Amino acid sequence: MQSSCIEAYKTYKQRSYKEFSKIHSMASYLAMFPPVLPHSFITRYSQENDLVYDPFAGRGTAPFEACRMGRIGIGNDLSPLAFCLIKAKTNIPKISKIKKRLNDLARHYQPPDIAGVDMDIRMLFDENLTLPQLVYLKQSLKLSRPVDNFIMATLAGIMHGKHRKDGTSIYCSIDMPNTFSMSANYIRGFVAKHGLKKLRQDVFQSLEYRIDSLFAPAKYPQQDMSRYQRGYCFNADAIKCSQKVVKKYGKNSITLIITSPPYLKNISYGKYNWIRFWLFKKDFEGFKQNQYRLEGLKDNLTFEKYAHYLQELFNSWAEVLKPGGRAVVVIGDLHALNLAQKTWDWIQAHGGCALHLEEILEDQAKSNAKTTRIWGAKKGQATKTDRILILKKEL
Repeated sequence: MQSSCIEAYKTYKQRSYKEFSKIHSMASYLAMFPPVLPHSFITRYSQENDLVYDPFAGRGTAPFEACRMGRIGIGNDLSPLAFCLIKAKTNIPKISKIKKRLNDLARHYQPPDIAGVDMDIRMLFDENLTLPQLVYLKQSLKLSRPVDNFIMATLAGIMHGKHRKDGTSIYCSIDMPNTFSMSANYIRGFVAKHGLKKLRQDVFQSLEYRIDSLFAPAKYPQQDMSRYQRGYCFNADAIKCSQKVVKKYGKNSITLIITSPPYLKNISYGKYNWIRFWLFKKDFEGFKQNQYRLEGLKDNLTFEKYAHYLQELFNSWAEVLKPGGRAVVVIGDLHALNLAQKTWDWIQAHGGCALHLEEILEDQAKSNAKTTRIWGAKKGQATKTDRILILKKEL
């Protein structure tokens, strides 16, 4: 099990997150894996111009790293936030076009009426400048346009976050976590208890600053964009997306799949992203009343349904993978449960699947790198274990 593959991955893991492109950190996202993981497996299992696919792409780490490395990165996600982020990273416009569009938006800005904005949103932002600008951008940006989509993705990344000690911030909100949204009631109580102040932020200036940062000159090889190729993003259920891949790229077209299927009883993506989701929801009140559930997302699955879903998913990959192609599947332990091994054992006991298991690698990480800690709590030092299944389509 401790093959040359895991040894190579351990070598790559020594690289700092800061050595990778800042485009990766456009917006934080729950349960994201670090860029070094796709980087190492893309290096090992693919060549330039190969197709690399992630059916649960989240914030687009794997497809963007593939594009940056001269592959064609393909992503998929049901979340409107994730879809926006993946599209932005797999179809990056020229900075000159982004700046021109941002300047045009600023020049035509007229403060909109914010009376109808949900009170949960209003408590987070200055209502004289910041919130009206956010409402204007929400109404004005057309996500079918790559430039507008990139601006929206950048805006999602600065919607909320921490303040500096001097009271300034690159973020638009009150002082709060950047990666996830606490519940509205919790925030309301925290604001009252600690007397948090709203910052009067010029959103256009914050966006320009952030965009300049994202396009800063490369300092490390893993930031080099000279081989970047445009990729693609789907917005579908992962199993159904396999057929979309076949329709667009043909059977046996994918060289490498890198993904981390969420165990959906463990993380509620809508609930923990409700502030950013406001940008994408016309009917935000209905979204709230539906407890921030994402349409089409199969959440709250029992283990058996989860394992059966992955069995069907793996079988669907047999149609899209090239002979000899691989799928790298990252599944985190659930408390003391080795979820990856249990899932694979269940699949084998219920008919198996069309892909062959080469090995299961073990990857341990400090939990303080995770972002589901309670607001203001001290960082824990417990170890979290991810299992990496290496699946192969036989020749």
